[in-house]
Amino acid sequence: MARAAERLTADARADLVREIAHAGGREVSFVAQLGSDGAIASARAVARGTVDMVLALPGVARRGEMLLHNHPSGRLDPSMADLNVAARLHDGGIGFGIVNNDASELYVVVEVPRARETVRLDPYDVVAMLDEGGAVARVLGQFEDRPTQRDMAAYIADGYNDGGVQLLEAGTGVGKSFAYLVPALAWARANGERTVVSTNTINLQEQLVGKDLPLLRRALACDGYVPTFALLKGWRNYVCLARLGTAVAAQRTLLEPDKVDELTGIAEWAGRTADGTLSDLPVAPSAEVWEEVSAEPDLCTRLKCPQFEKCFLFRARRRAAEADVVIANHHLLAADLSVRQAQDNWEDAAVLPPYKRLVLDEAHHLEDVAAQHLGVQVTSRGLRRLLGRLERNGRGLVPTLAHEVMARDDLLSRASLDLLREQVLPALGHARQAADALFLRLNQRLGEPPGAQLRLDDSFAEDPVWQAGLARELDAALGAVRALADALETIADRLAQTEETDRTRQLLQETKGVLRRLGAVSDGLNRTLRPVAGGPATVRWLERTARGQNIALHAVPLDLAPMLRELLFDRLDTVLLTSATLAAGGEFDFLESRLGLSGEDSPVTVREIFASPFDFPSQCLFGIPTDLPEPREDEVGHGAALAKVVTDLAWASDGGMFVLFTSHAALRRAAAELRGTLEARWPLLVQGDAARDLLLRRFREAGNAILLGTDSFWEGVDVPGRALRALVLHKLPFKVPSEPITAARLERLAEQGSDGFTSYLLPHAALKLKQGFGRLIRSRRDTGVVLLLDPRVVTKRYGPLVLGGLPPAERIVGSWAQVRTRCEDFFAQFGIGASV
Repeated sequence: MARAAERLTADARADLVREIAHAGGREVSFVAQLGSDGAIASARAVARGTVDMVLALPGVARRGEMLLHNHPSGRLDPSMADLNVAARLHDGGIGFGIVNNDASELYVVVEVPRARETVRLDPYDVVAMLDEGGAVARVLGQFEDRPTQRDMAAYIADGYNDGGVQLLEAGTGVGKSFAYLVPALAWARANGERTVVSTNTINLQEQLVGKDLPLLRRALACDGYVPTFALLKGWRNYVCLARLGTAVAAQRTLLEPDKVDELTGIAEWAGRTADGTLSDLPVAPSAEVWEEVSAEPDLCTRLKCPQFEKCFLFRARRRAAEADVVIANHHLLAADLSVRQAQDNWEDAAVLPPYKRLVLDEAHHLEDVAAQHLGVQVTSRGLRRLLGRLERNGRGLVPTLAHEVMARDDLLSRASLDLLREQVLPALGHARQAADALFLRLNQRLGEPPGAQLRLDDSFAEDPVWQAGLARELDAALGAVRALADALETIADRLAQTEETDRTRQLLQETKGVLRRLGAVSDGLNRTLRPVAGGPATVRWLERTARGQNIALHAVPLDLAPMLRELLFDRLDTVLLTSATLAAGGEFDFLESRLGLSGEDSPVTVREIFASPFDFPSQCLFGIPTDLPEPREDEVGHGAALAKVVTDLAWASDGGMFVLFTSHAALRRAAAELRGTLEARWPLLVQGDAARDLLLRRFREAGNAILLGTDSFWEGVDVPGRALRALVLHKLPFKVPSEPITAARLERLAEQGSDGFTSYLLPHAALKLKQGFGRLIRSRRDTGVVLLLDPRVVTKRYGPLVLGGLPPAERIVGSWAQVRTRCEDFFAQFGIGASV
């Protein structure tokens, strides 16, 4: 046992004494940082209560730190619980000690293990795991030679050893997920350090967690090591057991009668579900009910929650804190960055556990996803739901609060009930009226059509809409929201003074959560409609959804590149960006410029393109008809030509076709024209008629269907086999230059002396085209035809750049009659074609 002076600095001892006194002398647990001399330099409180509660906190301490807690009795002998905790922490490289209440004595149960030297990966060993006779092939039971996969894995092994940012494009069929997962697991085994893998689509997440990682766990388990992995989803994907209990208890005042059965079904499901996530529910709940029971970060009481040990969210986070590989998505990653930036927390757990190694799969989506999370948004639907959460048809949080205070017979509760009736409910009514008037004015300013957008640039401050009433209505909305928040805050303050029970604690958290959201609404309205001068450049716009049911205000940072460089790439040891589409025209310049990776001080160490192993010249025919009208110059004529091409090709391929559009309007026009000519012969599936997953299932099952889709079908869709054998691309997928965020980016490029078309619109279209093209050939056995119905690709000077990045399929350029004949011959050699 050591005197405190021997191991504790004065600052650390003061930290301990202060927090223990604040807890009334009861048990407190701390995470302590050690100086270079081994002395404890500082300590921060992380939990109150018995020390084993600390183990429930994911990522609470990191390798090289020490966990301390006090024994109020003054006896520092470790209990059995102490010894169990110490053993588990020591395995993770963390020390453990006990102090008395005045921190005058310290008993170190286990010292912080010495930092071990980093073990470098041998790229040849990593490659061997993927080779014939390697660990992976033995478990698969078969071997498909993929030299580019092994090359990619060797590069990634070097990236773990030497650090830096790698840009690795992997064509379809390379097997990029194994190429990065095998080095990630080898690194975890050698160095005890996790890797976060972030994807853009649920489909890829499901592949990694449901197929790839379980197989690699079997393949790479040896000598007592078993690879571990975990999937993390956003908070609102998990049911909150505490909120669920509150909702069930208050269902008569919280929900309308037709929603009660739905709530009961969720409660029954919560008792048998394994992971408690929305995707595990047999029937998707209504947004109204799920909002009352889903986990919310600002409503969570963490360790104070009586359901903490059973909590599905924290179970998942604990698994993630102990996993070798954590699977997340770009939205969760961006949320993690946003929280870390706000808290200046780059060492401890935030939304994700702490990490220094990151794989960004589907990395070309990172900029757009980051923009959503680093900006603000206010929607008419969201505000209506927030106010409805307080009260709707006599149900909601306000009636539940009223029911709670009515049950209490004291002056404070009676005063609270009067406040609810005389101030909160009237303020809520005023807020609804003001919000409706504000969004009606904004809706009128948008005019037609249903999916209209309006950029709110500096000139918007002089827009006549302000004199027409927007100024008055914005002030009224802000004032009504503020009055409502003030009244609710008084209720919350009074509730906090009452006897604390699980129910009042949860109601208090719910009320505080609504208060924070009301504050976010006010902040969002000001930042989008009436921003303060100065600060970082921001893109602001107003839009209405295609069906006209929702008005949305947005404000996002214009220059994301420096933010991503500072918040992400400069803070991590290894970052791998991969996708089938990173390079435009064979170069990575476009991606690097958008993500802050360009310039002389670029952290990029490797730029490589790994070509698809498929035999595209024999598997795929790429046709470009040159006698079609240009889509920009003759939209009607191009639409009629598309209908003829699709009909002709359908006879040649006997259906089995995707027709992909760049706008919903073009899709609707084509659908109207094709329904009468095609439906009698082939199933016609149109995006918007059913959910995407359902359309894809019908397409696969039919075997000869024709599917018309827009943006969501250009990527992330995998239909290997004969079901998909023809792909028609309506036109080059250029971004619309007038879209607010695109227009702002083009203006910024012009200010910097760059041509927006060649440096932004063109490379983006080239990458998008490559994504669309990649829907067809998904395996060595697939065959089919791709048609691009945009003659500009051969008549404009930029054509070679766009075409240069596409797979080397056999190419036919000519009149539609010539292209059609070649398509018929191509399908005939595989015995494909419709009988007349």
